[in-house]
Amino acid sequence: MKKSPLFLFLSFLGFGLLAQSPVISNKHFSFGSYGRAGIAYGVGIEGQFPRSLNLNGMGSIGGRFEENDYLELAAAMHFAPAISGNDTTEINVQARFAFFTTQGQIIGNVTSKSIGGITSALPEIFAEAKHINGSDWSIWAGARFFRGDDIHVIDHFYFDDHSGQGFGVKYKNTQFAIIFPGSVDTNSTLPPYFYLNIVNGTPVLGLRNRSVSILEHTIPVQNGYLKVMGEFHRLAEALSDDTVSGYNYPSDIGFVIGAKYNRAFKTALPGSFNAFSIRYGTGIANGGDGGSSKTFLTYGGPNLETNSFRKAHSLAITETFLWNINKAYSLNGYGIFTKSKGASDSLNITPDYLGKQLLFNRKTDFSIGARGTWYLTNWLHLLHEFDLAWRKDGSQEVAQMTKFTIAPTIAPAGQRDVWSRPHFRLVYSLAHYNKFAADNLYSPYLAQSGSQSWGQYLGVKMEWWIW
Repeated sequence: MKKSPLFLFLSFLGFGLLAQSPVISNKHFSFGSYGRAGIAYGVGIEGQFPRSLNLNGMGSIGGRFEENDYLELAAAMHFAPAISGNDTTEINVQARFAFFTTQGQIIGNVTSKSIGGITSALPEIFAEAKHINGSDWSIWAGARFFRGDDIHVIDHFYFDDHSGQGFGVKYKNTQFAIIFPGSVDTNSTLPPYFYLNIVNGTPVLGLRNRSVSILEHTIPVQNGYLKVMGEFHRLAEALSDDTVSGYNYPSDIGFVIGAKYNRAFKTALPGSFNAFSIRYGTGIANGGDGGSSKTFLTYGGPNLETNSFRKAHSLAITETFLWNINKAYSLNGYGIFTKSKGASDSLNITPDYLGKQLLFNRKTDFSIGARGTWYLTNWLHLLHEFDLAWRKDGSQEVAQMTKFTIAPTIAPAGQRDVWSRPHFRLVYSLAHYNKFAADNLYSPYLAQSGSQSWGQYLGVKMEWWIW
């Protein structure tokens, strides 16, 4: 029997209605966020959003009150095991979105096409299953912020920042993971990763095809833990028949060993702790610069005689503590020492594999600081911070910055706790630079203002998180 066009259309429409996506009604969902925003004025800078007072190459090490606007949005779905009862399996799938800019605002009358426009990133999308079927086994796969504690007052994830894409398994207090870091940068001074990306006809080396194998074990001790860690980095060998591009280098490797000790101690307000770490990386695993501690971001230049980073090395030592002295005052302090050298014999300018001249092949940086929180009332806190940063690049003189910040803060949640958020802050920072730093514009702020011994920052800022 011949079907009419109207019958066929109605049949197709009915099938479409039956096959449409289900209406979302599950309640196994959670949402988290972190962010900061504000306005600021740089004394002595005309018509520009003020940049950080910290020294070049140190990121937020030296104090983070001048950080630009930033937003993270994270969403997670939670799955229940099929068999209820004693099954303690926790199954989560999480995605995180990040938005930031290197210049000024990312909110208000700003678009991604404007100067200082918005940069977006997807640093996390992973699935994790903990205590599978009530056992001591856990597993994860995807891309994630795979890292431990940070030194919050300088926004520094020290010791074990393995954030990237990969997978991991954990049994009791031991975990093993492999990550494959990925990035493409046309200005990269990193070693060749044998992954060639052609952008506008120009060959670009990408940070890919490095595998980082990580083994970590945590030993419980009285009131804390001792964590030991080892890493093995490997760059795959380039194709032997690649004789045209000039990127057919041999494989390369690197190693990292380290230990971290964290101990809690009892005070009138809970949460006081002390943490010390030491880490040594060799070869292509000597990374950790620009405020980051990631070992896979190789520092310095290669040895062009051996086409390797075999002689490169880096030592990183950190100390941080939170001392809740009494119900009226808390002190959060830190100290960081890092000394790194690339594989080239040069201490200053040295070429990378692409022939680009790297400014330095050796660096030493040191910084100490402390932020005090005076709880004037439950909701009115007076933050005050002192930072001293010292950096020596190559064989040149030392650049030094000394900074003091005072920040009256409203904490409307009404908690006597350094972690209470949101914060509404009136921030004033005053920095002093030594002659070498001032003469050589050794700070993002000095690059704006020109050579001077003092830098000032005034702003109204807010910060929040909810997890």
